[in-house]
Amino acid sequence: MIQHDLQDTLIENRLIAILRAVDAGRFADAATVLHAAGVRVLEAALTTPGAPDAIAVIRKKLGDEAHIGAGSVREPSDVDIAADAGATFLVTPTVNPLVLERAHERGLPVVCGALTPTEIDQAWRLGAAAVKVFPVAAVGGVAYLRAIRAPMPDIPLVPTGGVHLADVAKYLESGSIAVAAATPLLGDALTPGGSLTDLATRAGEFVAAAAKYVSRV
Repeated sequence: MIQHDLQDTLIENRLIAILRAVDAGRFADAATVLHAAGVRVLEAALTTPGAPDAIAVIRKKLGDEAHIGAGSVREPSDVDIAADAGATFLVTPTVNPLVLERAHERGLPVVCGALTPTEIDQAWRLGAAAVKVFPVAAVGGVAYLRAIRAPMPDIPLVPTGGVHLADVAKYLESGSIAVAAATPLLGDALTPGGSLTDLATRAGEFVAAAAKYVSRV
């Protein structure tokens, strides 16, 4: 997947589900439920023990119908771990030029994490496919995103960090290329005994909210 392919994928789906937990034991099961509900883009955080193996399992289980990325990528070595596991894209929490350079060498597009206008502009100039505005809720949410887009309307933004179901439409209406959600979407599904049935319900609601903006830019 190259930069423009990832942008097209985000426009076609508008939603990234973030898998992050104490361990990755439930990642594959949750990914299957998410996929069945219509979620096609998933991010598995490398900070979760077992995440690389989970990425490989999910890729094999869901095939090319799903796009499985690696999140929390902070070092060039993380890029190699993600690439070797079969990740099709990367997500970073920060702007690290060395990570973007290594990702380019490995042929993986990056949703690069940034917060300030300077960081967002830098991430885009360094070749990010899109820029993750993180943590967006902590700095003003939709109002902050609109303020960022005013002088930089050409940069595809993905708000992350505290994105709830009620926020999906607001962010997409404000020009985001997609939204990414973790706990508000996954709930307790990644913990032992967590409800996959409830996850299916939440996933369907998130997909329905995002679907209204599919292919709209």
